[in-house]
Amino acid sequence: MRRVIAGPRKPAPRSPAGRPRRRARPAWLAPVLRWGTAAVALAAVGGAIGWSVESGRAVAAWQQAVEGVQQMTADAGLAVGDVLVAGRRETDPSHLLDVVGVERGMPILALDLASIRQRVEALPWVKSARVERRLPDTLFISLTERRPLALWQRQRALALVDEDGVVITDRKLGRFAHLPIVIGDGAPERAREAIAMLSAEPDLLARVRALTWVGDRRWTVRLDDLQGGGIDVQLPESGAAAAWSQLAGMERDHGVLKREVTTVDLRIPNQLIVRVPSDPAERVLAPGKNT
Repeated sequence: MRRVIAGPRKPAPRSPAGRPRRRARPAWLAPVLRWGTAAVALAAVGGAIGWSVESGRAVAAWQQAVEGVQQMTADAGLAVGDVLVAGRRETDPSHLLDVVGVERGMPILALDLASIRQRVEALPWVKSARVERRLPDTLFISLTERRPLALWQRQRALALVDEDGVVITDRKLGRFAHLPIVIGDGAPERAREAIAMLSAEPDLLARVRALTWVGDRRWTVRLDDLQGGGIDVQLPESGAAAAWSQLAGMERDHGVLKREVTTVDLRIPNQLIVRVPSDPAERVLAPGKNT
């Protein structure tokens, strides 16, 4: 290892006039000074902007500038001229236009498409929506509407529900009288799967009037009978699809549902228990009983 020992300091070089010469600045000092100056300037500008924002002047000035630019674009032809809607079948057009909230001549670039979409999707029949600008002058809205699946009976009142169990409306339900009725808490959310299962036997499905979700575990299906009353089919908790197919086979082969029957119990695997009224009074009451 080499030891370095400092010798005596040499006198600073002098100019011809005898004054000490200034040392040259290091190369790294110039950029540091430039950046430092810029930082100070930015800090000063930031402070001024912060003061303006706190006082509200910058926000108001910015908003005024934006509105001015938007009006210029509208004057140049980028203004709402048409609102086109695709996919609308059940949604009331006047309600739709009310929630869209645009008028002819509005700057099309000023429209908040996300906000419009949220308002449209809040309409009862709308499941999802897509909102687009089609420059220069068209607002385009594409709707995916809810598909009615069943009528949900709750507290002696009916409401129309879709495939996801969402309530659509409880008004003007007459034209949906052909749909099955689902009864019970949690029934709407499970109805799509249940109706899909029943659809495996179309002849029986055509006779389904109602489905009751019992004890949060199984279905009882009400069928039309030949006398205009009803037959309650008690499906099991598990294996409901197989039990339903078993009933359809028994009906094709033996006509079990053409007899004087009030209840068909399928809750025991591979068995079919049929109950018939014992007297006229019981026959009258049986269609309205929950068994």
